[in-house]
Parts: sequence; C-alpha cells; structure tokens
Amino acid sequence: MSFISPEFAYVALIFYFIYWLLKSRPSLQKAYLTLSSYGFYATWSLKFTFILLVYSLWVWWAGEWVQRTSTVARRQKLKLAVTISLSLGLLIITKYYEFLRGVLDDALSATSILYRLPFLELLIPAGVSFFTFQAITYLVWQAKEAPVESKNKIRWLDVSLYLAFWPTLFAGPIFRAKDFFTQLQGDQVGKAIHVEKAIYFILLGLFQKAVVANWLSINFVDDIFAYPESQNAVNTISSMWAYALQIFFDFSGYTLFVTGLGLLLGYQIPLNFKQPYLAKNLQDFWRRWHISLSTFIRDYIYFPLGGNQQGFTKTQINILIAMTLSGLWHGANTTFLIWGLLHGLGVVISNVNHRYSLIRLSALKAQILTVVFICLTWVFFRADSLDTALTVLYQMTKIEGTFTRNHLLLILMSIAFFYFSQRAQLIEDKMISWANRNWGWRLFLVASAILFLIIYTGPNGIPTFIYYKF
Repeated sequence: MSFISPEFAYVALIFYFIYWLLKSRPSLQKAYLTLSSYGFYATWSLKFTFILLVYSLWVWWAGEWVQRTSTVARRQKLKLAVTISLSLGLLIITKYYEFLRGVLDDALSATSILYRLPFLELLIPAGVSFFTFQAITYLVWQAKEAPVESKNKIRWLDVSLYLAFWPTLFAGPIFRAKDFFTQLQGDQVGKAIHVEKAIYFILLGLFQKAVVANWLSINFVDDIFAYPESQNAVNTISSMWAYALQIFFDFSGYTLFVTGLGLLLGYQIPLNFKQPYLAKNLQDFWRRWHISLSTFIRDYIYFPLGGNQQGFTKTQINILIAMTLSGLWHGANTTFLIWGLLHGLGVVISNVNHRYSLIRLSALKAQILTVVFICLTWVFFRADSLDTALTVLYQMTKIEGTFTRNHLLLILMSIAFFYFSQRAQLIEDKMISWANRNWGWRLFLVASAILFLIIYTGPNGIPTFIYYKF
C-alpha cells in the first residue's frame, strides 16, 4: 500500500481516530501502533514481515548482550563488532550477494579456479537498508551511550516498534535509536503535536511528489534515460537538471509527508533536507541533502575510520572511503559506486583547494559550480547501467535541439524554485502562523481546496517513490 494511494487515506483516517482514542492508555496505544506498523508492512509482503519480526528479536537480544558491562574494553568492542556484522547480514545477503557473486566470478575467470558461487534468487525486503541502519544505531547506543535506567525499560516489543515504525520504515529518514526511545518514553508521544505544521508538511509533501516530481519525470527525465541515444544537447541538459529537481521534490516530498504523519502520532522525525541546491560546496551539500544518511555515514563510518584526527592526507582517504560506501549503500551497481566515488573525489578536491587556496570563487560561482557537478553525477545515480550514463553525457556534445513550451516552464519553475528555497523557512513560519490563527472551518476549506488541486493536477495511477528501492 502506497502512502499516496486512496486506500492509505481511508485506512489512515480510521487508524488515527482509534490511535487518538487510546491516548489515555499508553501501553495499549503503543501495542496498537506496533501491530499497525507490521500490518502495513504485510501489505507489501507477509514473508518480509516475518523476517522483520525475527530480525527485531535478534537486534533486541544483541542489544541486551552488548550492553552488559565488561572490564575488558577490547572485549566490549569485539562484542559490538560481532553484533553489527551479523545485523548487516540480511542487508548484504539480499542486496549485495548477486553483485559480489558477479565480481568474484569475474575475478576467478582469470584464473584456473573453477569454483563459482551458486545463483540465488533473492528478493530485497522493502526498507531493509533503513531498518538495518537503525538497528546499528540501536546497538551502538546500547553499548556506549544509553543510560542504565533507559536500558532497563526497553523491551523486545519496543525494539520491534522502533524498527517497524511505519512512517520511516520504507524510505527513512534514519531515526536514531536515542532520539526514538527518548520520545517513546516522553510525555508527548501518543498525542498529536504541532498539528498546523503537520498539515503544512503533508500538503506540501504531496504537492512536491504528486505534482512537481511526476511532471518532471514524465516530461523530461524518463525519455532521456530510456532512449539516450536519440537525444540532443538541449533535451539532455534540460533533462539532467530536471532529474536533479525531480529527485529532490520526490524525496523531500516523501520526507515532509511522513514527518507530518509522525507529528500526528506524537513523534518528531529527524530533519532530512535543508535546501541542498543552495549549497556553496559539496561539504555544504551533504550537510543539507539526506541529512539522516550523511550524518550516519559520518558518525558510523567516517569517525570510526579516524575522521580528521590523523592528518590531512588520511582525512581525505577516510572521506573517499565513506563517500564510496555511501554510493554503494544505494545499490549494488557500478553506477552507484561511481556516483559515490565522484562525490568523494569532489569533496577531497574541494578540501585541497581550500587548504592551498588554489582557486577562489565568489559565492554565486561556487554555488553554480556545485550544482553543475551534482547534476552531472546524478546521471550515474539515475542510469540503469554505465553505458546508459556515458551515452547521456555524450549526447551533450550534440549542439542541436529546439526549445519547447515545456523548456520554458522548466526555466520558470527553476526561477521559482531558487526564489522559494531562499525563503523556505520564512514561508513555513508564515503558513503555520496563518493556520494557527485560522484554525477551524477556514483551515479545513483551504486544506481541502489544496488537496483537491493536488489530486486534479497529479498523475493518473499511483506513482512510486524513488527511494523506495533503496
């Protein structure tokens, strides 16, 4: 069941009505939310639901094991390393086995070794990357950060809810264990909070996804990657920029939507986007784009590698490793590997330039250069194969093509996009303030009119979210 399907809307109305009725009985309400999360996941696959349930039991037991104090620090680190490695097993087997099998077969084909790994027909559980990373934050928190009084309150059912929490289960944001359980044990959970903001986020998220992202996909992006060899420079360049906008509106829209749903449950879901195309360099971009993933990579890969504590050269190597792994996280494909590697190299080159003052650019030029680099690398992210990506890039050399009405609309949309991006927080504050002052029938009429406009201008059918496949 998709978040933007009519079925979800009907079920959500009933779900929230019952959920709020149970707010005076927190234990029953939490059990209801847990069962609802697994029920929602079961609409995708009963088999995966069982796998997630067993996985949750394992993570809870592993957390109990690693939190037991040890007088030997190395033993404690070994316990954590073992549990994290085993927790990554489901992700690695289902998502990367075939990729690793192909790499190994290619390597062995150059030798006289006849052994080949068996072919396994594996399906990737929906949201496996996200709930695996959340499991890692839970294990690290239990081993290093969680206070004793919190540990004693965490039961298996609580961990099951954490990993299956339906607003973030399928495509994040990555909800840190410390943040989730602090809220779970707080006073606000179970009660709708910041309702005006929730309404604003839900409507804005739906508009970004159902209207803007899908218009960009249909009119620009799909054709260029389906038939790259038949494109020209005008179509290729406009479509590359259109995809940069599409993936932002698609994923940002999803995040806004589920953040609003989370607020209605009484949970503050972590911020995931902060106007990324206003970034002046790649470091700034990754502080604004998919923030829950970039901070996860920083805290659980980059810092353990040594961070910036072992000299400038080692720091750049750590950055390159972390960014490359970030690319591979998105999928077992050479295109994702190249995408992550290019971003890593871009950050390293930026750091070298900053350290030695090789080239100095104005803020505007730096922003333009950053956006151009990001658009070029998005080609590898979007393409199904390396050949497709290279063909798309090559088509930019065909200096031909004509401007159409859609190209003009894209230009106007881009101007509006940057205008509103610079004023996003101000607009949000004003909209929420207006909703707060006009609570009641005025807000209901305006919200209903906006929702009708979204449905009317949106696509036929139920489009999926880009990040569902990760």
